[in-house]
Formats: sequence, C-alpha cells, structure tokens
Amino acid sequence: MARTRDPRRLDAIVVAATEAFANVGYDRTKIHRVADAAKVGPGTVYLYVEDKPALFELALLRSLESPVVAQPSLPYRKTDRNALRALLIDCLKEITHFPQLWVAMQRRAPTEGREEYLGILLEIHRWIRRYRSAILLAERNRVDWPVVAEEFQRIVWTELHQRLTTYLGLRIRSGLLLPAADPALVARFTLDALVALLVTGPLNLPPDPDSRDDEAMVGLVAASLTGSGDRLPFPAHPS
Repeated sequence: MARTRDPRRLDAIVVAATEAFANVGYDRTKIHRVADAAKVGPGTVYLYVEDKPALFELALLRSLESPVVAQPSLPYRKTDRNALRALLIDCLKEITHFPQLWVAMQRRAPTEGREEYLGILLEIHRWIRRYRSAILLAERNRVDWPVVAEEFQRIVWTELHQRLTTYLGLRIRSGLLLPAADPALVARFTLDALVALLVTGPLNLPPDPDSRDDEAMVGLVAASLTGSGDRLPFPAHPS
C-alpha cells in the first residue's frame, strides 16, 4: 500500500521540476536542483516520484490538467512510452477546444469582421496562456521526449492552423478582413506570433496578470487584417 505523502510538498516538487524542464531542458535538469528549488532534500524527491522520467511525466500531465495525476499513488511511477502516448492524446483532445473559432466558421454572413476576429485571437491567446508550461515542456524537450512534441504538433498546432486558415479564407473572400496574404501564411504567422509573445521567456517570470499588454499585443497581431484607421483594433494602453 502506498504511503501517505504531503500533497503540498508534491506540488512544490512538481512546480520546481516544471520550471527546470521548461527552462533548461530534460538533460540539464538535475534532481538535486529541483530539490533545492522545492526546499526539500534530494532523497525526498524519490519518495514522491520513481525517477527523473517519472518526474517529467508527472510535470507534463499536471501542466495538461490531467485528472489521472490529480491525486496519484506515490511514489509516482512512469508509464511506458506507448501508454504515455495514448494518455497524452486523450489529454490534448480533451483540452484543445476553440468554440468561438468553430462558431465563426459556421456563421455565413457576420456583420462585423473586426470584433469576430479579435474575439477568436483572444480565445487562442487565453488557451496559450493557460497551457504555457505544457507548450514549453513540449518545445524544449523535443530531443528527449519526441512523442510529446509530435502529438502537440498533430493534435494542437496542425488542427488549429487548418481551422484558422479556413476561417481567414472565408472572411477575406467576403471582404470583412483585408487580403494581406495567403490565408495559410497569415494563420501560420498569427499562431507563431502569439506563441512567441506569450510563451517565450522564463517560466518563472510570468507577465503581470492584471496588465492590458496582452490585449494590445493580440490587437497588433490582428492589425494586418483588420487595419487601423481611426479605430485601433485594440484598446488604448493606459501608459
């Protein structure tokens, strides 16, 4: 029978591990450094996780809000790669939903393209912000954990790019958005720009959650298709 462990200590270990794996990568992450950041001894880490691969898996699944690891048996034991891929696919399919984009694709004749497009970008923005640590774990550990990057690309980015491309093509042809470039290229630029703005940088230095900078950045990304003119496509910045 698994022994009882302090869930607060587990949370501290997972947070420290997530920051380390996201910032320096799997290979350069050392258990004693994770222990120092979590304010526990190195031996204590192994009371909560079987080994380093199990620690990465736990950090990843926690960042994806998987219920499987909400209250895991401890020490947490790693899953074999095939089972992990299946679990990862389930997680990504569960969380990857963009209802505003889906509804907009079904809407044939909207009266205002600017507000609709900004709403879609803000929806994507909120998703990226929410799952920022998972995105970092996938992108910065491609060599050691290719399965994570592969499924992120297939389930999240490829699907989202295709949907956004279809939407942009519809609105550009209808004249509600400016024909800046090929819709597929615009969709790729948009997603790359949002990820670069919202994800790049140390995980332990998040932007101010009360700042309006995010809204302004989304508006700047949208400006190539919505134009500026007398009405900026984003609110005036307080500073």
